[in-house]
Amino acid sequence: MGIFSCEKCGCMENTALSKYWSRGEGPVLCSECDPKIGKWHGRFEKKSAAGMLIGSDGFLYSSEIGLEWRKEHQGFKIVGMVK
Repeated sequence: MGIFSCEKCGCMENTALSKYWSRGEGPVLCSECDPKIGKWHGRFEKKSAAGMLIGSDGFLYSSEIGLEWRKEHQGFKIVGMVK
């Protein structure tokens, strides 16, 4: 499940519950900030992405999950943290 940070409000959002994959070159927006959707889906609570780790794949990760296997075997890297 891919999780990203909305470029407008900074919340965490799931790629499957937004127009992430069909946005083209547009901004990465959550369902509520996307003018074509305009409302939060309610599948999970809307929370800030602050403190989440940003992986080399562009998705968000919690510091609590083990990423050592991916780092060692797939070249995965943590490239930043959402402020």
